[in-house]
Amino acid sequence: MARWHARVLGALPEYELIALCDLDEAHARGLAAQVGCGAVYTDSGRMLEVERPDVVVIVTPCATHAALTIQAAEFGVRGVYCEKPMATCLGEGKAMVEACRSHDVALAVNHQRRMSSPIRRLRELIEAGAIGEPEVYRGSCAGDLLSDATHLVDTIRFLNADAPVKWVVGQVHREIGPEVERDPRSVQLASAGFRYGHAVETGAFGVLEFATGVRAELLCGDLRLMQRPYGDYEVLGTQGRLRRAGDGADPPLLIQDERGGWRPVEDVPTQDENAETAAACYRQFARMVCEGAEHPLSGESALADLEIIMAVFESARLRRKLELPLEQDRFPLDILIEEETGNP
Repeated sequence: MARWHARVLGALPEYELIALCDLDEAHARGLAAQVGCGAVYTDSGRMLEVERPDVVVIVTPCATHAALTIQAAEFGVRGVYCEKPMATCLGEGKAMVEACRSHDVALAVNHQRRMSSPIRRLRELIEAGAIGEPEVYRGSCAGDLLSDATHLVDTIRFLNADAPVKWVVGQVHREIGPEVERDPRSVQLASAGFRYGHAVETGAFGVLEFATGVRAELLCGDLRLMQRPYGDYEVLGTQGRLRRAGDGADPPLLIQDERGGWRPVEDVPTQDENAETAAACYRQFARMVCEGAEHPLSGESALADLEIIMAVFESARLRRKLELPLEQDRFPLDILIEEETGNP
C-alpha cells in the first residue's frame, strides 16, 4: 500500500514527496528509487524533526496508526492521511481525533470506496427511489472485521447518508492452528488469528439499526457469502434490489425492480478505482489542509466506523444487543481472548 500511495502522490501537482520512512531501510530505499524520492529514514521522529513536512501519510500496520498519528500531530504537521482501519480500539481512535483537533491538524482515513463513481451512483439511485424505500443493506467480504469489513461499515454508512446507528448485535468465532500458537508473530493471515499487529477472528457477522429504522447486515471471514466477490454490497428496498458485485465489478451496478431479473444499471460513470478515486481523495485532502474544506474521509467519520466495528466485538463478548454510544475503549477481542485463556 505504501508503494501505491507514493505513486499516486508523485503524480499530483498538489504534493511534493520529500521523504520516506520505514523500519527496513533497504525496503525504503527501493521504494524511494521507484518514486523519485531522495530522503530515506528509519525513525519517524527523526524524519519529522529534519524534514518538517506539511502532510504525513501513514501506511503502516494497523496497530501503529494511533501512535504515529499522534506523534505527527504533536510535531506540528498540517495534515495526517492514515490508511484504514483507523486504529485497533475505540480509545486509540478517540485519541487520534483529539490530538489532531487540539493541534489544528486535518485528519483523513482512507475509506476511499465512498468516493468511487459506482458507490456514489449507487447512493444516487437509492435517494432517487429506484427500489422504493431501502429496508436492509448487506455487505460481505473476505478477511477480518477490523481490517477488511471497515470498508463495509463505511460504505453502508455512506449509502444511508451517514445516519447515526442506534444499536448493534454481533458474533465472532476464532480458530487457531497449533503452528500459529507457537509463533503468532510470523503469520499475517486472518485465518491464523493474528494480522497487522493485532488479534483477528476467523469469521464475524453483525446486525445494526440506524436511527432511520433501516438495518444493515455485515458478513466477513468464513461467515461471508462464499459465492460473492470481495466487497459485495446489496440494498434491499420495498420495490426491488440494487447490487455492487465487488471491487471492479463489470457491470459496475445491477438492479432488480418491477421489470424482474437482474440487469445492469445504465449511465454509471467509469472510473479506475485504484487511481482516479485515490487522486480524488488526495486532491480533496489538499483542500482540507489548505482551505479547511470538509472531507468525506474525515477522522470523525472513521471514528463512527470504528465504534460500530468495536460494538460488534463487544456484543459478541457480552452476548447482548448494545446501544450506542459504545462505552468500551479497549479492543473487545483482546478482552475476550483474555477471558477465555486467562492470559492478559
